[in-house]
Amino acid sequence: MRRLFILLLLSFTAGTFISHAQTTQWDDINKKHWPSEFKMVEIPSSTDSALQKAWMYKSGSQQKQPLIVSLHTWSGDYNQEDPLAKEVLLRDWNYIHPDFRGPNNTPEAGVSSMAISDIQDAIRYCIQNALVDSNEVHIVGVSGGGYATLAAYMKLDFPVKSFNAWAPISNLEAWYWESVGRKQKYARDIEKITSGGDYFDAREAQKRSPVFMSYDSLKRAGSYLNIYAGIHDGYTGSVPISHSINFFNRILSQIAPNEPENLVSDNLHLSLLAKRYNPDVKKKENLGNRKIHLRRNVSGVSLNIFEGGHEMIVPQALSLIPVYDHINLTDSNILTIGDSNGAVGHGWPHQLAKLLPMSTVINKSIPGNTIGFDNLNREQLNTLKNIDNILTSTIDSLNNTAPDLIVIGLGTNDAKTVFKNRQNEVASNMSLLMEKIHSGFTSRDLPVPSVIILSAPPMEESKTNLRKYGGGDQRIKQNNKRFKHIAQKYDCTFIDTYSVLKPQIKSATHDGVHLMAKAQFEIANQVLNSLKK
Repeated sequence: MRRLFILLLLSFTAGTFISHAQTTQWDDINKKHWPSEFKMVEIPSSTDSALQKAWMYKSGSQQKQPLIVSLHTWSGDYNQEDPLAKEVLLRDWNYIHPDFRGPNNTPEAGVSSMAISDIQDAIRYCIQNALVDSNEVHIVGVSGGGYATLAAYMKLDFPVKSFNAWAPISNLEAWYWESVGRKQKYARDIEKITSGGDYFDAREAQKRSPVFMSYDSLKRAGSYLNIYAGIHDGYTGSVPISHSINFFNRILSQIAPNEPENLVSDNLHLSLLAKRYNPDVKKKENLGNRKIHLRRNVSGVSLNIFEGGHEMIVPQALSLIPVYDHINLTDSNILTIGDSNGAVGHGWPHQLAKLLPMSTVINKSIPGNTIGFDNLNREQLNTLKNIDNILTSTIDSLNNTAPDLIVIGLGTNDAKTVFKNRQNEVASNMSLLMEKIHSGFTSRDLPVPSVIILSAPPMEESKTNLRKYGGGDQRIKQNNKRFKHIAQKYDCTFIDTYSVLKPQIKSATHDGVHLMAKAQFEIANQVLNSLKK
């Protein structure tokens, strides 16, 4: 039955995708820019003493931190740009991007014993040369990196905490014929891996296929395996979701042999491939604002088929890694109302969305926004005058339901010099805003969401335009005290971002007002910590 299924799948994939592009965005080897905080290192191989190059980041913390082992794609090497690098910097975790024999087009590569050993050498190098919590080592990879992640799960001797594979290849023999059918370069690469380029060696391909490798339950005791695949991959990408599903079924049959109901059935498997949609999904779940078509999580092994293609969902990917056994699976609808610090691409609502990968963040932040002033003589920058429209559009977008939470981050523009003689109105405007939010839901017979009020962040006046903001930091400080009392009055949560950011504000802003990504991430983390409580 299994062989028949594989043959049907091969026929389906080979006959459908004949003229697909040769590479994908996740196999782009031309991008090689690395942040200055990352350093190139050379690691002697424990198998042949060859020097393995890698990009490494050592956490600046004085406490031991997790280690992220990020594996390059099929055609890439250690030098290939990694979109996770900037996310690691925000968290200040340790990081290594090893070579493990470079692109998969030689017998030494393609998850050979030497390549797996190289990954293990990289882990040990980091532990010896950085403050690494050796109980918190996490491997992540996409495409060819996902392939190596699955192979590491099966073969690596080190007790890695989690293996996180995106768009992975699990069956090299099947992928060879799929690549032949699509006329992709990967078929020729597999010939080079399995025979040095003379021909395709099916037996060698099977040896290098994670789905056929032996599984040691003791070696992986306590580890997590998380597999992610975009449902359109194979159509718009190079690796059909069958690779993810078949590997999930293989491992689940090993660790939970008495729970066959958790396996992905052949009928469901074929239905997902053919329809690229699962009509039987009963609970709406999202991943980075993408619909989840299938989610299975059994005994630390998960499969997630999402609306997407051949990709990793960045920037949410690191938040899905179970560092210290925690993944925030909060499934909430969150309305955020802010100013420039909320509207900018790296702003705190954006950071919050990455920290809550399964939640939906509806961001209504506008540059120049205030609580209750017509900033720049523009009514659209007055939240009090626009709150009804904000609530209406939010409720409509949620199919006539209320959000679970509203987070308000305003007050910076209310402290501008032009409004210095109207500061007695700021707290009153905030109180009125709370009342309007309450009545906006009760008038619609909807539950009133929980509300978080963020203090306005500090200003660094030595960097500001004093004509616009002179004395603003002191005004912000006074208004924040009033905001705290207002939050207590209306049974809201108040988060004091001012006190947290003040000691570091000189390095947290270029112009004294607008916060850089690290500070924005701090604010989002404070919101997340508040939700945990």
